[in-house]
Amino acid sequence: MPISSFGDYTAQHWAEVKDILERAIDGASMQPRPVWHSSDTDIIQGRIVRNLYECPMVVCDISGLNPNVMFELGMRLTFRKPVIVVSDTGTRLPFDTGVIDTLMYPADLHFSSIEKFISDLSGRIMDLSAAAQSGAYKPYLDTFGAFQVVDPPSDHVSFSTHIADQLERMEAKLNRLERARISSAPGSSGLFGGRGRGALDPYTTLSNPYEEAPLNALLAVYAKDNENEDYEARSGGWTDDRVSRLIALWKEGKSASEIARELGGVSRNAVIGKAARLGLKPRPESTKD
Repeated sequence: MPISSFGDYTAQHWAEVKDILERAIDGASMQPRPVWHSSDTDIIQGRIVRNLYECPMVVCDISGLNPNVMFELGMRLTFRKPVIVVSDTGTRLPFDTGVIDTLMYPADLHFSSIEKFISDLSGRIMDLSAAAQSGAYKPYLDTFGAFQVVDPPSDHVSFSTHIADQLERMEAKLNRLERARISSAPGSSGLFGGRGRGALDPYTTLSNPYEEAPLNALLAVYAKDNENEDYEARSGGWTDDRVSRLIALWKEGKSASEIARELGGVSRNAVIGKAARLGLKPRPESTKD
């Protein structure tokens, strides 16, 4: 389902719709979970694809025909897994999904109509679940002929492997600090004179602070490099909403500084670090960031 404002829809509207859908799913004795929720990976797209494939039932709200939602619905249909499509009465349904029985709810979320919608959706979830368990469920693609779907391979990163990777990162940073400390020692060929460069002012701006800055400046640089980890520890982590907002702003072409200001409470470096971990493609217009 959509979560961000667009057109005449507000983020608060989608929060209310999410509550309605969760009530219906609870009524069908199932546990509701947004498709982007998972602890398998830090990459939101990976979580979405994994859940779209593995969850036994999916409810998809195509109200407003949000492009991301339509793309995710297409993936779920391709996986040939049970899916229930819902939409508000203000949306004109697309031709390609016309063969799917879509459950409608009032765009104004009027109480009495919504209560009936919740009851109808709970019943449809239970009926479709029973059909899937008995083998009577017919996937969308089977309407157009026989297709073979290849299961995506499973991958798993063990806890020990994750810890080893983090230790390697820490070791690499400490090694850089140690090399810089040695190069800044009296009599070395680094900062304070001797062979090659001559004496340097400790406050001089240097092109490679890891190799040439004095130890106190190096520690400041190290702290700056780790601002993204500090932010996660300080704020409780990158929430799914923050990650979604970051991805949306990044795709809009916003610079890291602009994204940091819009998110609030996060630095430009933290945004750049998170974007890198998410695998977001760098933009030529953001080279300065």
